Amino acid sequence: DRFPGRQYRARWEEFVGKFGELKPEELDTPEAVQRLDTLTAQFEAFRHEVLLSNPLLDFRQVLFVKRSGPGNGLPANWQSNSQIRQKTFDDSIEILSLDNLDGETDTLFKPSEGLMVSDVDLHFDADRLMFSMMDANSRWQVWEINADGTGLRQITPSDPDDVDHYDSCYLPDGRIIFTSTACMIGVPCVYGNSHVTNTYICNADGTGIRQLTFDQEHNWSPCVMNSGRILYQRCEYADLPRSNS
Repeated sequence: DRFPGRQYRARWEEFVGKFGELKPEELDTPEAVQRLDTLTAQFEAFRHEVLLSNPLLDFRQVLFVKRSGPGNGLPANWQSNSQIRQKTFDDSIEILSLDNLDGETDTLFKPSEGLMVSDVDLHFDADRLMFSMMDANSRWQVWEINADGTGLRQITPSDPDDVDHYDSCYLPDGRIIFTSTACMIGVPCVYGNSHVTNTYICNADGTGIRQLTFDQEHNWSPCVMNSGRILYQRCEYADLPRSNS
């Protein structure tokens, strides 16, 4: 009942009639081609309007990562971000306005030195966001930035310098859930050279870190359910390193 379907159907039928009036054999003059181009542009604008009037689209901007780099930054399924050390990416966090018919975006954040950015999580208030990116020691950390591109800060500590923290999400009580290699576990089927992440929790300033899961294999992608519980993915070997058994 919130979708103006009758109005759009009437306009659709108008377009059907106008396109039907254009005979292919008559499109041999510049004037006729111009009429077709104009009508096509009008229809594309109409199509855009109809799609964006979906009542579920109660927002006007989309936040996303724009990436170009080795393997698109996708590690193998027995690996995780901690295996990615290259500084040859061309990444940025972008904002797309749904009202922009040309699809042009605004850059919210672009790192220097060819760093990869990933795991973007928007705060409940939409005034700030977290993401994963390597620090000066080439270790992954959780970072936060304001929605206007100001106030960049590193949340997780760089000490010790052999640990990676990433893949975070905000909690309703102000704390943060993230994954970390601080558990110091290696994936058995590759003889330990892929570092396992478990799930951790900390305060908004990075203090009070506490381990939540104690798994042999990776934890991934924590997120908050409407009930307040945490949903996450986990690799399961049933305590058996299968390739070496």
